[in-house]
Amino acid sequence: MILKKILIATILSLFVWQGVADAASISTRVRILESKVAKQDKQIRASTQSQKNSEVKVDKSLAKMRALEKKLSKLLKKDDKKKVFERSDKRYAFP
Repeated sequence: MILKKILIATILSLFVWQGVADAASISTRVRILESKVAKQDKQIRASTQSQKNSEVKVDKSLAKMRALEKKLSKLLKKDDKKKVFERSDKRYAFP
């Protein structure tokens, strides 16, 4: 009789401990996944920030390049005007 009670108590305690062990295992897995998600979130934020910085640099470079193109086109127009003026002078020069 006493052996039967001890056996039943042991079996019940094993089932209870198994449930506790499963809960602990799930809790551990959740913590591991949360840490992985936090790491990925940091990486995503860092890559987003670096991408924004790159876009800003590209925009600045494009603005500089457009300014240079405008200056170049102005210089070319001035040069063309000078050439047209030089060509239009068709006076006779005695050799």
